[in-house]
Formats: sequence, C-alpha cells, structure tokens
Amino acid sequence: MNRWHALVPIKQGGNGKSRLAEILSQAERDLLSLRMARHVLFELGRCSSISDITVLSTDRPDWWSGSWAADGGQGLNAEIERWRQTCDGPAVLIVHADLPLLDAADVRNLLDVAEAEGIALATDRVGEGSNALAIADGRPFELRFGPDSRRIHAAQSPAMRVIQCTGLSVDIDTLDDLMFARAHGFNG
Repeated sequence: MNRWHALVPIKQGGNGKSRLAEILSQAERDLLSLRMARHVLFELGRCSSISDITVLSTDRPDWWSGSWAADGGQGLNAEIERWRQTCDGPAVLIVHADLPLLDAADVRNLLDVAEAEGIALATDRVGEGSNALAIADGRPFELRFGPDSRRIHAAQSPAMRVIQCTGLSVDIDTLDDLMFARAHGFNG
C-alpha cells in the first residue's frame, strides 16, 4: 500500500467564489471557502493511508499547522506540478478545497482504485471537471485542471477510471451548486 501525499489548493484573496457574488457578500464567500477547505482537510486527515497533507496557497493560513507550499503565481497546474516534483514518493492526491460533502470514505475509495490501476480521477456533478486526481505510480502526467479537465485528463490515460460520487462531485462554483449541496445536507 502506498503512502499518499495529498495537496489541497486553496484560493485566497478577494476573488474567490466570484460567481456567487450576486447572492453572497465577499465576507460570506470567504467564510464559505474557509469552511469548505477546513472540511476537506479534516476528511483527508481521517484517511490513514495519507501520510502528509499540504495546503497550496499564496499565504500560509494562520489556522493550518500542517505542510504548506507557497503558490508563486505561476498558475494552478504549474504550481501543482512544482509541488509534485518535491514529493517524497510517487503517490500523490490532488483534492480541490470546495467539496462540502466530502467524506473520508469517498477519498479511500478513490485511493483504492488508483492503487489498483495506477491512476484515478473524481469528476464533478456534470462530468466535465476534475475535483480530485490520484496518481499512485509516479507516472508522467500533464496536469490540466480547468475547463473540460475531465476529458483532457482522461485522454492522457484512456484506461483511467473516472469516479463520480456525491462527496467528490459536489463542488461549489455556482448558485445551483450551492443549492444542490444545501439540499444534500450542507449547512453553508
């Protein structure tokens, strides 16, 4: 069994969750982002196969005492790749910080699939994005988080299993996402 190194990119500053600006103030969006990030980190901490959890952000969050990687502003994919190159061991997990329904069992399932097959991806509710990516075997892989990332990632590894479960698929970008999460138990 691999010892996994997890990375949670956290967007900081005044432009987070901007698509919710019509219904939430900046302070409310900041609080929402903080609550989700803390939840994701807590659930990752419940996974015994994860040996290290790193937060990637522009500034070290004052509430986080674990590993931290400074976001140098080169773009999400370049920053994740830079972090990946410094990991001790091949098994890496990238999980976005805006998954309010995430449960440790969802993460363990994704890691089990990656252990068996070398790589696994968790997609969003509409099947277009990549909310989590687990690479167990250290293979070269071009990170392409962003629009249509599921298709782009899957094209690099056609046999890669793509998982879609509530905890890993419900991310918060739009009002519809927020309403869906609330309807499924999120109190944010």
